[in-house]
Amino acid sequence: MSFRRYLLVLATSISTVLAQGQTWCGKNYMANQTVVPPGGQFVLPPQSNDSLFAFRCAPGFRPYLEEDAKTAVFIVDTRIVYDWINGASPISLPGNSTTSASQSPSNAGNITVTIKVGDVNTTQSVPLGVTGYQVPLDISKLIAQKTPYHVECMASHRTPSSKTQKYFANASLLYLPDSTSSVTKTDLRTGSLWVRPVNNSGSGFRPFVPQGFYVSFDQYLAKNLSLIDNLKADGFNTIHPIPPYDNATIFEQVINRTIELGLYIIFDMRSNYQNLSAVADLVNTYKFLPNLLTWETAHEPDGNSDPLNAAKLAYDLIYQMDGYHPISIVLNCEDYNFSPYVEGADIVLEDAYPIGINATYSPVWDTPCTPDFGHCGCDNCKGGLIDIKARVQTYKDRLDILGYGRTKTVWTTPQAFGSGAYWNTTPTGQQWAAMGLISFNHGAMGSMSYQYPTTTGNVTTIEGTATNLTAIITENIQPFLVDPRATFSVYSYQGVDAGLWNNGTTYLLLVANAGDNEVIVPWGAVGLGKITNATAQVHRIFSVAQNFNVSSLNFRPGGIGIYTATL
Repeated sequence: MSFRRYLLVLATSISTVLAQGQTWCGKNYMANQTVVPPGGQFVLPPQSNDSLFAFRCAPGFRPYLEEDAKTAVFIVDTRIVYDWINGASPISLPGNSTTSASQSPSNAGNITVTIKVGDVNTTQSVPLGVTGYQVPLDISKLIAQKTPYHVECMASHRTPSSKTQKYFANASLLYLPDSTSSVTKTDLRTGSLWVRPVNNSGSGFRPFVPQGFYVSFDQYLAKNLSLIDNLKADGFNTIHPIPPYDNATIFEQVINRTIELGLYIIFDMRSNYQNLSAVADLVNTYKFLPNLLTWETAHEPDGNSDPLNAAKLAYDLIYQMDGYHPISIVLNCEDYNFSPYVEGADIVLEDAYPIGINATYSPVWDTPCTPDFGHCGCDNCKGGLIDIKARVQTYKDRLDILGYGRTKTVWTTPQAFGSGAYWNTTPTGQQWAAMGLISFNHGAMGSMSYQYPTTTGNVTTIEGTATNLTAIITENIQPFLVDPRATFSVYSYQGVDAGLWNNGTTYLLLVANAGDNEVIVPWGAVGLGKITNATAQVHRIFSVAQNFNVSSLNFRPGGIGIYTATL
């Protein structure tokens, strides 16, 4: 197939290696510059002593297609919170209901919810204090169209004094015509993607957790197409070519080879996204790729201090022209203008690269790094796995505070490079795996490592680790991540990070020691205190520098493990 109608010519700039502007994350960093506070910090909401009702609703998928119309659902969240997050309002609860900041009310009753889209509506009783409650709504009477439908959601609550409190939330329904071209749905129940097989668009959609790599087109792909085959052999399912794509013939060969291998592709507009005419040309040219997974527009706009509305302008245009594929951006800064930049994305990638940095002094600029000054390769980082935990969780929390907990999700970009510039070493395979597991524990729904080719050889290298881990993620971890019925809890114990999923019959446990000490973790500290016979109840899937016994999980520094358990 031919995609030569438009030739994308970009000037590549790896801004995380060497900053090119006069500031990075709003901070001065050169020796001849003074300290000027960057501003742009995220403001946390004030707390409330009284119960607040955070009422939210959203369609189950974005987009819904005509073939989905009769089975469409809307998701309703009726959380009781104690922070003034977006949309939170006071609510009167029975005096005997549970109303602590850490626990939803156990006996607060129900609330009447009405969902209205045009002339289509439904009313249903929903328990208070729940998340992910699904309300069926047949939307087949609506006309499938590119323009999203406005959704009105209303909740009516009868107070203990028999007064009625009403709450309102707005949502957007994207209901598109059926398509035989590539379509990437987002499951707003979980944040996961749903796709059809690349070479079989007529088959059904299936949940999908992207695992892949950024690969420089100019430096690597244009010179060695076999790297695509290597990625596939390593078990990866997605490739992200880094522009410029300045050889149209070879770029077409890259696309065709990814299609042949069944790999999904992320199309990168990083240097063009502020030029809306160029964006329009690119979308018209590539939106019919059979393996197009997502569009990526702004790459580290916070680091570069791009115009605050640029990503949103590109986002709106792409949805007008396409709508069948979500849009991602990559943020590099710990806390610089997060809110305006995420307006322009469905998927927010973090790309903190903490392994091998000097967190307090830049070897590149010969200057110190503080919250107000400096560039040390990982913004406001400590220089370890703890930075991945903090960054993913912080981004996830901010999206929820802003009201985007359902509609925007976080992906991670594990570090797969080093030994130069800000970084004095390259992560080991174990460290690379730990970054991915920690990210899943804190809500990441995709992983795109930077960059390929990476270390290769024995099982201690990144590529050596990937050949086993990618299959485990697909076969053992993905089913829990994409299951809307699965419950999830996160635990921390003496530097060990743990995520625990339960699908109703089986538990999945992901653990990583983010510290430098040996740690013994009792089963109860990771939510599995009811284990009575670990030998029979716990199944080891994967571990490095980590094992278990009848009473505990045992970690050496950096140890990681993947387990299933039945109670």
